[in-house]
Amino acid sequence: MNIVRSRPEAATSARTMHGRALAAIVLTVGVAACSGEGGSAVPPSEIGHVHDLIIDEDTILVATHRGLVRLDDGSYRRVGDEVHDLMAMTRDPGGDIVASGHPDLRLEQYRVDGAPSFLGLARSSDEGETWEIIGLLGEADFHALSPTKDGLLAGDSTGTIWRFDADGDGQPVGSIQFDINDLAVSPDDVAVVVATSYDGDVAVSDDVGQTWEIEDGAPPIVEIEWTDQGVLGSTADGELWAASSPSARFARAGTAPGEVDTLLVSDDGVWAATHDGQIYRQENDSWTPLVRSDD
Repeated sequence: MNIVRSRPEAATSARTMHGRALAAIVLTVGVAACSGEGGSAVPPSEIGHVHDLIIDEDTILVATHRGLVRLDDGSYRRVGDEVHDLMAMTRDPGGDIVASGHPDLRLEQYRVDGAPSFLGLARSSDEGETWEIIGLLGEADFHALSPTKDGLLAGDSTGTIWRFDADGDGQPVGSIQFDINDLAVSPDDVAVVVATSYDGDVAVSDDVGQTWEIEDGAPPIVEIEWTDQGVLGSTADGELWAASSPSARFARAGTAPGEVDTLLVSDDGVWAATHDGQIYRQENDSWTPLVRSDD
């Protein structure tokens, strides 16, 4: 299904400031050492928050505060030379990677005088080796991206919902009164969308993101995915909850192996990235770690 996003931190304002502060650290202090080191090893301890996963057969692409990395045979490897603070990532309907967050300000093409360090919407057609701006550089910082059959639905750091077509042309269509952490579009009805906040709020739209209703009875889910049976969500501390729909009654569905940054449901199963830089795959009701801890 969709690629999921998660950034559990202490409070919404603290998370937003933390992300921007970390972006500044990466872009002004620690990033220079990464220039020209495409493919270099990245220890799990340096991954920080995992904001999104893309699973392609045996390859896992990981969006982090410190750029895009690839998990190959148990080790993280840096992808490309551009080190963006990636707050959201997915594939568009054409198969390209689309991402947002804060740009690598070492590179002049990402600087906008007098504007915030917002990446807008960026696209990579070479699996993250290079990036091009689709639009909104210096104007929007998207924290959630969800593909639709003909484009993307996106939630920015102000709670505004944007709809983009296949060419990347977009406009705001609605808003939620919280800082959006995750968006997921129903595979059965593209008009139905569920969103979560960093604080565990759950909201549902039945008109493609134009209007929203808060689900007061839902558990404090920060990550949510559609499954064949409905939805599966995770709290920040790893409790899993399932329901036939985001508006239905939720029931406990197990526990992830740690504090969850990202949850992903795909045709191949359930995946979770935890706060310690580890990625797990659920197999037969148990979780298998995929990252070697000694790297």
